[in-house]
Formats: sequence, structure tokens, C-alpha cells
Amino acid sequence: MKPTTPQPYPAYPGPGPQYPQYAPSYQPAPAVQVARPVQPALPRTPQPSTPAPAQEKRNDYVGQLRTLVKSSGIYALSSLAGPLTSLVLAPFLTHALSRDEYGALSVLLSAISLIAGITQLGLGNAFFRAYGYDYESRSERLRVLSTLVGLLLAISIVVTLAMSLGAAFIALLLFQSALLTAPVQAAALVVLLQNLSVPGLAWLRAENRPTLYATLSIANLLVGLVATLLYVGPMHLGMTGALLGTASGYAIVVFGILPVILWEAGLTFDREMARNMLSFGVPLVASFVSVWVLQLSDRYLLSRFGSLAETASYSIAYTLGNVLGVLVISPFNLAWPTTMFSVARRRDAPQIFRLIFRWFSVVLLLAAFGLSLAGKFLLEVLFPASYQGASPVISLVAMSMVFYGIYNVFNVGISIKRRTWYAVVLTAEAAIFNVVLNVVLIPLSGALGAAFSTLLAYAFLSFLAYLVNNQMYPVPFEVGFFLCVLAIGIALYFVAAFLAQGLDPLSSAVLYGLTWLAYAVILLVLARLPLQQLARLRYSFPGRRVKRSL
Repeated sequence: MKPTTPQPYPAYPGPGPQYPQYAPSYQPAPAVQVARPVQPALPRTPQPSTPAPAQEKRNDYVGQLRTLVKSSGIYALSSLAGPLTSLVLAPFLTHALSRDEYGALSVLLSAISLIAGITQLGLGNAFFRAYGYDYESRSERLRVLSTLVGLLLAISIVVTLAMSLGAAFIALLLFQSALLTAPVQAAALVVLLQNLSVPGLAWLRAENRPTLYATLSIANLLVGLVATLLYVGPMHLGMTGALLGTASGYAIVVFGILPVILWEAGLTFDREMARNMLSFGVPLVASFVSVWVLQLSDRYLLSRFGSLAETASYSIAYTLGNVLGVLVISPFNLAWPTTMFSVARRRDAPQIFRLIFRWFSVVLLLAAFGLSLAGKFLLEVLFPASYQGASPVISLVAMSMVFYGIYNVFNVGISIKRRTWYAVVLTAEAAIFNVVLNVVLIPLSGALGAAFSTLLAYAFLSFLAYLVNNQMYPVPFEVGFFLCVLAIGIALYFVAAFLAQGLDPLSSAVLYGLTWLAYAVILLVLARLPLQQLARLRYSFPGRRVKRSL
């Protein structure tokens, strides 16, 4: 099963300068005019009427939204393979492995994510800056690529050997048992191959080769899927087989593109380039660790304060709830920087950002509502009965992803004002808050406590981002509208869950579908209401009240 690894976003150099088009200078007519035959008058072609300023402004708003939606849709299509693979593997693994084994596998996948993210030292992001900004000639860029390979190869080999030799100690540290030494050694192999896949995939993105990049990415997922089914099924390798399947997927990328890199760039090492990339990338490790703590540390804490079986159920429910992040938020985040900096140049940028927030929050809430109902249905149909007690976790995780989505929009001021260190501080504060909540709530409520901790931490993160942005780059975000429709969605969800009790799966699916349609109609109607009519439904969010008008 492919681990969910939080990746820091590549450095965005910002939009390039715009060059205005100048009309040719006026030339006076010659003093002597040459007589020309009179041409018959042609019938006048009616010219299209110029739209009114208000209509033109509205068309601009719609155009910005369409551009953002189109870009997000393109990225969403390329990311569909990941969640589909996870949805295929998760039911298979829950039936093939015991709950304790699946819980231990979830903890190991989280550990792989942490170790790989730290040992990559932010070099993936640093490569984009060095390759696309610091160096211009072809030979220099190839030396950058070769230096990246050398750095990651040296670091990964040392880490893999250390993990392999200390596998028994790591197993005792994570699971209080040395019986899981073999899975830890397989995890070390995954870390090695995942790190070595970074240069090839980063190079393809830097060279703007999306077809080859998508081909390798999908090959990684498909090979990992087939290998996992083979190792865990007929070969009965259990947890070790699941990890070897993941390693097989990364191996396809490494052996598919690394020989091409060595042929093109050779294996040279430039100390100055290495120092340049490390100085840029190493500070990003702290941000990555904060994101990891916020997103994945709950598995380990739940296994320590709860049980591996409870960790297994929580991991499955989290996977279903996190589909919103993969299908909606990740594509949006990839398309958002270009749109954000383009909008920021406009005089009416705050109004456009407000409109984007309104409709993006509608999409998030509608997707989270549907995912909460569909995830509950899938958990009942596809997974063993022992996992179905974790269904409330799906809704809490989906709502957490909603707050994470609006957090990225609230960060607009931090990005425009180039105060990106604020994002690191805010994420670290939310991560600490999440750990404290997990330590308090997991002993009391188990998996449900871990899910509530995640939800409260993301809500806290978005709240902090709103306050900081409101001081730095005020935007009249319609937070009252968001909270209003959120409350309506929560009420409808509880009504649907109550009515679905005792119904067969087909009847439950029909009920959930009708409830989702009702919520969609409510959202669309409220989103299109004039703000004067909506004002009585809103209550103010902490911060300055701003006049809102389209």
C-alpha cells in the first residue's frame, strides 16, 4: 500500500514580469495628398455592444474561477490513480492481515514517511530553485542534477544500512516486540528506493515532461498494486509483503529514469552546488516535521495509548476521509499559486479572493458531506465487520480536510507579502496543539479522540491563518457564510445517519444520495443569494467587519 507522505510544496518563483504592448507612434499625414478614386460606401457591420462595467467585472471574476477550476481539474485527473489504488488495496489488506498486523503496518508506513522526509533534506524543493533559477547553462543544470543524485544516494545508503542493522531495536521501540524485525528491514528498503526516485521525478517536472512523468507515476502505482497482491496473497508474506510491494513500485521509477540521468549527467559531485541546495532545503525539514506531526503522528500515539487493532480501524477510516484531500485539495494547491499571484496584481484582488473562498468552500463542504456518507457506506460493504465501529472517524477526518483547504486560501497574505516563515510557525503551533490533544483524548476516547484532535488542530490552524492574514492583507472572506452552511451540513448528516439505522445497504445508499442532493441545492441557493439577504444568517467571525458587495 502506498504510504501517504506529506510533501512540502516546491518553491514557486512567482510570476514573471509583464511587458506591455505599445502602439506604433503617430505619423503626421504627408503634405501632398494623392487623389484616389471614390469607393462606394460599404454597409456598416453592427459592432457588438461593449458590456457594462459591472458585467465586465463579473465576467472577469467568472474567468478567474474557470481558469482555477480548469487547472485543478487537470491535476485531479493525474492524481486519481493514487486513491483508486489505495481503495483497492485497503479492503484486500484488511481481509488478508489481522487487525494487529494492519495496525503495525500503518505505524510503519507513518515511520517511513517521517524518515524519508527528513533524509531527503528538502533537496527536492532545492533542486527546482537551483535548476530553474540559480543556474542557466545546460552543463550547469546537469551538474545540479548529478549532485542531487549523489547527495541522496549517499544519505539514503547510510540510513538504509543503519535501519537494517538496528531493525530489532526499532521494532522494540515502535511495537515493544522484536518479532517485527523483517518488516522494519523491508521499510528500510522502501526509504532507499523512495529517496532515489526523487531526482528522476523532479527532473521530469523541471523539464516540463508531463507525459513521461504521469507514465512513471502510474507505473509506480500499478506495479506496487500488483506486487502487493502477489506478495500478500499467493506468497503469504504478510506485512513484509505489503512493504515489498510498495518498494517494487518505487523500483520501477528508479530503474526507469536513473539510468537516463546517469547517461545524460554522469555521476559528478559539485560541492558548491551541494552547499547551495542544502542551505535552501535543510530549513524546510522543520516545516515537514510539523506537517508530519499534524497529519500522521496520531497513528503512533494511538498504538501506544490504545492498541494496534484500534490503530488499524482508525487508519482505514482516515484513508477514506482523506480522499477529499487527494482529489480536491491537492489539485487546488498545485493550481493555486499561479492563480493567486495573477489575481494579486489586480486592483479588485480582495473581491476576487472573497469570491474564490466562497465557491471553494462550497465545493469543499459538498465533497466532504458526500464523502462522509459514501465512506460510511463503503466501510460497511467492503471491510470486515470489526472495522465498522470507526465510521464516525471518516466524517471527522473529512471535516478536518475542509479546514485544511480553507487554511490554504487564508494564507494568501502570507504568500503575497513574502512572509512564508509565518506558515512554518503556524503549522508548528497546530502540530504541538494536536499532540497535546492526542495525549489527552486518546486515553479517554481511543480512535474517536484521535479524530477529534485532528479536527480541532486543523480548525485551530485555519483560525490562526485567518487572524494573521487579516492583519497583513485584509480580505473580506465570508466566514459567517461558511459557518452557516457548515452547521446546516452537520445537521443534515445527523438526520441521515439517524434515518439510515436499520436499513439495508441499498436503501441506505438511496437515502444518502437524496440527502446529498438536498444539501447541494441548499448550498447553491445560499451561495447565490444577494449578501444583503444573507446578512441575517451570518454571525461575525473574530476580526474586523468588512463591507461585502459584488
